[in-house]
Amino acid sequence: MRLDFRAVIDGVDAFTTVAAVFDNREAAESFLKEVKKADLGLCVNISTSIDGAKRCCCAADKPRHSVGYSLGFEGKTEKLPDPQVMTLTTMCGHGMVSANMAKKMIDWVKEGRRTPEEAVTYLARFCSCGVFNPSRAERILEETRHRPKQAARN
Repeated sequence: MRLDFRAVIDGVDAFTTVAAVFDNREAAESFLKEVKKADLGLCVNISTSIDGAKRCCCAADKPRHSVGYSLGFEGKTEKLPDPQVMTLTTMCGHGMVSANMAKKMIDWVKEGRRTPEEAVTYLARFCSCGVFNPSRAERILEETRHRPKQAARN
């Protein structure tokens, strides 16, 4: 996977929504400061914890105007894939990273057939909205590599 930011920017030829994913708070704060300084009149949505959004907005001297809550999963959660799979699949805002592919990549990493970095390139390819976080996914795959295999769910 080769990052080509210029190609993304040049590819925006109409009014649309653009996403940026950061793997550390300092980079996100710096970005928000630059957007404020440029005074482009853009609306910026920050997807993080409430405290994280507050810190980011304070660092950029930009007031936060709204909050959305994610309440997690309710109901027959035993029918859902395991938490590591769910963490990977829910990174795509449109559900384009399949549970079966995430499970396969977790298994391949555990078996040593792929490195976490290689597995992430497979997973990120399917996210059409661009909010899949490769750095976070790589950390999750690295953590699952050392966990014992869980029993299959019914």
